[in-house]
Amino acid sequence: MKDSLFNKFLQFSYGSFISLFIGLGSSMLITRIISPENLGKSSMYTLAISVLMIFIVFGTDQAFVRFFYEEDMEKRPKLLFNCVEIPMIILIFVSIIILLFGSRITTYLFGEKSFTIALALVFGTIFNVFNRYGMLVIRMQQKGKRYSNAKIINKVLVFIAIILFYLVIGGQYEIIIFSNLIALVISTILIIRLEKTFWNFDNVKQLAYKHKKLDIIKFSYPLMFTTIISWLFQSFDKIALREWSTFTELGLYAASFRIIALINVIQTAFTTFWTPVCYEHYEKKPNDTQFYERMFNIVSFFMLLIAVACISGKDFIISLLGKDFKAAANIMPFLVFMPVMYTVSETTVIGVNFAKKTNWHIVIAGISCLTNLIGNGILVPKYGAIGASIATAFSYIVFFTLRTVISLHFYRIKYGLKRYYLMIMLVCLYAVFSIVNPSFIFNILVGLIVLTLMCYVYRKEIKDIYYSYVKDKKLA
Repeated sequence: MKDSLFNKFLQFSYGSFISLFIGLGSSMLITRIISPENLGKSSMYTLAISVLMIFIVFGTDQAFVRFFYEEDMEKRPKLLFNCVEIPMIILIFVSIIILLFGSRITTYLFGEKSFTIALALVFGTIFNVFNRYGMLVIRMQQKGKRYSNAKIINKVLVFIAIILFYLVIGGQYEIIIFSNLIALVISTILIIRLEKTFWNFDNVKQLAYKHKKLDIIKFSYPLMFTTIISWLFQSFDKIALREWSTFTELGLYAASFRIIALINVIQTAFTTFWTPVCYEHYEKKPNDTQFYERMFNIVSFFMLLIAVACISGKDFIISLLGKDFKAAANIMPFLVFMPVMYTVSETTVIGVNFAKKTNWHIVIAGISCLTNLIGNGILVPKYGAIGASIATAFSYIVFFTLRTVISLHFYRIKYGLKRYYLMIMLVCLYAVFSIVNPSFIFNILVGLIVLTLMCYVYRKEIKDIYYSYVKDKKLA
């Protein structure tokens, strides 16, 4: 069926899966042309951009998502205008600060002064803002194919730019920064032009609409604080390694992270598809809780399947990055819990979002962040990158638990959490085993045992997935 959830997911996700393979190729190339130290330095640029985006966007992107279906179709450009205007004002002040204190900022981030990189931070932030909203416009209109194509184009541009910059300046950390910036600029201009009627603000001031700027700010500002805490929660592992370890150790961690980022592609694909679908379904059928229960079970099974597969094949996967990054194999097992727990939590946090109780996100992020800070503070000085991965995994389990428990207070759904926690415990034990066990073959065998147990536990969901697929094929 044309409008089936499966087809919608495919439209949104095929770009992510193709990007996964392009990203894998980029990672294999990058780890062969630059050192772990330079890879560690380049990761600080991404970290800096993510910080700047939190303060500049101010949570208005989430307001755009939440209010999108509450506005009439012809009035949605006005909602976009009001949401974008706030970050643009903040962006002016942030850009001035970066340019004034560029030497100090780049010295801390990269260990050297560079006005060029300071400019890259400014332009990277500007185009990231427009790219964020450009992709949201496509996503919320549920134009899955266009969304996927935009992601593929960006990844291809990055890959080509890395090769060209390497030929010009060699294996410096700047080639990753410049490649991502050039790809970002081109892809952002493209997606805005594709939706130029949505971005035509000539007549928006005359439109009457439901959500004023004050409504946007009221909804957004708690999310900004949540995002700040969430960023610290998600990034303190890198900060801890920067402070208590070396660029080389940070580079190994970044290399593992690049592999996990490929799994994050799946996370992003699901979230991109799920957010508009769940809001639209709630507006139409607010009492249909079985819809969300079924999605939780299916997503749980698939994400656990991915986790076991990644842990089983960690040595082979990391070998693709080259011999200089071999030590990253033992960092990877616990990092897989990041996309697993986050993706599954997207199906259980819906009660908070439906009730518009965004202040609870601050509590969730705050407790998870504190867990991460304590864990990294204890483990990183002694165990380095492996310690950071373990601390991060545990904090994401806490994150999932808080999101789920608080959400159930506002919207009751029978998720069957005991089964899921049992499987998480089993995968955790397998991750520990894979780190201490040097045998590749033995690791694979244990992984097959875990996989068999998981298939037995989720046998009902496997049958449902199979019969749903067969039904869709017959109706197509």
